[in-house]
Amino acid sequence: MTKNDFPYNATEQINILLRNSSDKQLRVSYILSQLDFSHIIKKENNFSFTLQSISRLYVFRHIKGFNNYHTLAEYLYEHEDEAFQIGFFKNESNHLQIPPKRTYNNYLLHLDKSYLNTIAEKILSTATLHGVLLDLPIVKHAIQDKKKSNEREIREAIRLVKKLVYPLIDIKIKENGKFTTKDLLDVLVHVAFTNDFANNGSVTFHAMNEEKESPSGDLMMYHFSKFNSIYQIQTMFEKISDFIFNFARSNYNILRNRKHDIAYDIHKVPYYGKGITYACGDKYERGTSNFLEFLTCSIVVAGRRFVVDVVPIHPLDEIHKLLDRSLQRVRNKIKIERAYLDRGFNEANIFRVLKQHRIKFLMPMTRTTSVKEAFDKAQYTKARIFHDWLIGREGNKEAVNLILVDDELGIKRAFVCNFDIAPCIAYRLYGMYSKRWGIETGYRNLDHDFQARTTTRNYHIRLFYFLFSTCLYNLWVLVNIVVSLTLYGRVKDKPIVTAKLFAVILYQVREGHTDHGG
Repeated sequence: MTKNDFPYNATEQINILLRNSSDKQLRVSYILSQLDFSHIIKKENNFSFTLQSISRLYVFRHIKGFNNYHTLAEYLYEHEDEAFQIGFFKNESNHLQIPPKRTYNNYLLHLDKSYLNTIAEKILSTATLHGVLLDLPIVKHAIQDKKKSNEREIREAIRLVKKLVYPLIDIKIKENGKFTTKDLLDVLVHVAFTNDFANNGSVTFHAMNEEKESPSGDLMMYHFSKFNSIYQIQTMFEKISDFIFNFARSNYNILRNRKHDIAYDIHKVPYYGKGITYACGDKYERGTSNFLEFLTCSIVVAGRRFVVDVVPIHPLDEIHKLLDRSLQRVRNKIKIERAYLDRGFNEANIFRVLKQHRIKFLMPMTRTTSVKEAFDKAQYTKARIFHDWLIGREGNKEAVNLILVDDELGIKRAFVCNFDIAPCIAYRLYGMYSKRWGIETGYRNLDHDFQARTTTRNYHIRLFYFLFSTCLYNLWVLVNIVVSLTLYGRVKDKPIVTAKLFAVILYQVREGHTDHGG
């Protein structure tokens, strides 16, 4: 089998099948039933099983991630319809016939396994490209032995998310290039988790992985500099974000048919270099008054704190317009219960956008002159509500509810919202808004566990770095959900897999399963 045979015989076949599919969720067994492997079989000997069915079984095992052949056979006995699609049948006694492990291994001697591996990877990457969700169990079985290590389950979960997402990141490397996109991303993951620069991080990565060649920092920056459009980078990572959410929604019930509280924030990355178009001026902190700013939206529920949307901010951008476009995307991903904002969003246009989207919101209120007057009126009450309180300047005002309520120490504080709450239970607003503090941990992970450092003035590279860090963060959240459900049957509030462990395993594991015959 030559290299040129593969694109003609399989790539187009797979592309046509997945591109034209009206069903965005397909079984691997169904896809394999539509592919013809006869061209790689030189001679069909007098075997009990056809080499075509063994070829499909091999690819099925590779894609589904069955490391143990006995587990694979058990799965097919329990899912006979999938076994039929692969090419196996029942005997006269009505028993499904699956080849024993030794027989399977002998059959593989007559097949080109490297070619079949390529087909498996092509199915995965093409399905990802066209947004087709495959029935891929990350860890299907429950853990019975409490003494068993969780490492295998963690590695399997990370292996799957890696092979699902990596194909969506297109760095435009030529076919004859020395390194692949995967090679660059593996080093970038290491650079990000060590919070290092590309040049130094690539050296330490090679020192830890001396058995294989790896790209240098200069080569990485050369490839990353090929991005020539902010829209191109945003679209690429929005596609990844959508895929992660669709995968979580399709395979787990945590994002389906329930409302989630979200929080909006303006995330600031300090910028210390010379002038750059997207650098925003702000108050002096962390040694600079210039920042690269991003409007971010996150789920605030513990254990599910995905970053749902990221919007880069230009100094001339109007935040309420960015918020409007962001909410349109977020509402396509999840159902929103409430939105929590900090005092920096205190603007009539912001409140108007939230109300137009019919989003309930809650925000602490600064003590402006008019709010101080309200405090005087509420001096002798534990809670007081001022309906239709006007926020904004003359000609651009928006009505909200101003709520003044005592905290646990008896100190009165102010909130604004657009929903009704009785004065006797207004103290619950503190509990509601406290959910927002959970995302601060997520931002620390973004900055310290998943963020590569750079001195480049190329904004496209800096944007790629930041969006890649949010991608890593979301994959980390997804892996913890999967492992948590597998081990405990529920999503735990605290992550089982630490960010550091996740990053290390991510660049160490291979995406697929390599079959050595057993």
